[in-house]
Amino acid sequence: MKRTSLAVKSILASALVALVASCGDKANTPAPAAAPVEEAPAGCRIAYFDADSVMRAYVLAQQLTEEGQRMMNRLQQQGAQKQRELEAKAQNIENKRQNNIYLSDASFQNDVMALQRAQEEAERSLGAQQAQLQAAMAASQQRLNDSVMNCVRDLNAVMGYDAILFRESGVYFNPELDVTDIIITALNARMSDSSTQAAN
Repeated sequence: MKRTSLAVKSILASALVALVASCGDKANTPAPAAAPVEEAPAGCRIAYFDADSVMRAYVLAQQLTEEGQRMMNRLQQQGAQKQRELEAKAQNIENKRQNNIYLSDASFQNDVMALQRAQEEAERSLGAQQAQLQAAMAASQQRLNDSVMNCVRDLNAVMGYDAILFRESGVYFNPELDVTDIIITALNARMSDSSTQAAN
């Protein structure tokens, strides 16, 4: 979950920094550079949210995380199964060798080469499945990033903030500026609406 929230933060960071910069542009009389304490520009409205809390409470994030874990578990199970099969083949070759079942060195070498080909095929198959898993997880992450970004933008069209920041981006925020619950509610409401429309 931590990786999910960090990825959301990296995607949104540049846009949020730009919003903070625009807030300063709205002030007609900026404070002198030498002033030891600067007041916030008049009319600059800032809010913040906790991305970790959003990812924990967002139903879509929960579902995508669970699906990713299921896919990873399946891949691990397939890898373990392939390993057991290869070990059984290797043991069979060793048993035949110890019991002098091979009539020639060529027949022994044929079995060894067949085992090597099976190992290479297993590695290729598992590698391809791992690449598919990584692509699926990246797509899920992008879906979450886009969902949160769009929700924040749409909410801000109504709320009218000059900047909406991550909680971790500042040392102190007035708790009254926290819009985490608002974002969580909006995200889950959107998902509920989408599920209802899909069912109809």
